[in-house]
Amino acid sequence: MRRTECLLLAVAVFSLGAVDAASSGDLGRPPPRVYAPAQPVYMPPPWRTCYGGLNAGGVWSPGIDAFGFTGGGQVGCNWQPWGSLVWGGEADLQYTGLDGSRDVVTPGASAHQDFRSRWLATFRGRVGWLANPDMYFYATGGLALANVNTASTTNFNGTINNVSDSTTHAGWTLGGGLEWRFPFAPRWSAKVEYLYVDLGHATNPLPISNNDTSLTENIFRIGVNYHFYPW
Repeated sequence: MRRTECLLLAVAVFSLGAVDAASSGDLGRPPPRVYAPAQPVYMPPPWRTCYGGLNAGGVWSPGIDAFGFTGGGQVGCNWQPWGSLVWGGEADLQYTGLDGSRDVVTPGASAHQDFRSRWLATFRGRVGWLANPDMYFYATGGLALANVNTASTTNFNGTINNVSDSTTHAGWTLGGGLEWRFPFAPRWSAKVEYLYVDLGHATNPLPISNNDTSLTENIFRIGVNYHFYPW
């Protein structure tokens, strides 16, 4: 009888030891690792794009004392040959609501001139430097063309004449701006730009010296572009 009791006691002690060892093993085992999916990292595309867009702003011509609205569209291409350097070319066609006038009076003669300009086209190079991957500052310059209509009424020694003229003036433009690409929509960008335009002179029909009018324009405008990339 005592032999049976001893055997049962030994079995019980062995069983408790096995359970304790198994529990200790489970407690010492590290919990399984749960891996979260990797978050996508925003990688800005290069500025190696062709684009098209719209712009609007104001235009002021001090020579004819006129201020008006300007708006139009632009197309262009950018290259990013290395690092932070961005360069390219752009062409735009603008409506310009410029209406101005001037009066010239001399002994025995006088003239009144009305000026009107309704469009401007520019063909420019651009070169800039990235302030960060989505924004760069640039300088721009090139050829400018604009139509200027002139209507003159002259009184010369009591003889009144009316003269009108419509001429496409060629000149140059120079300016600069800032363009920023939307990180949440990298095919789109916005820009702020200033252009100075010099279209030469308009001559008054009176036969007197120092009678030319400087045809210059100052343009401030904002715009948006849609980029096609890569190309």
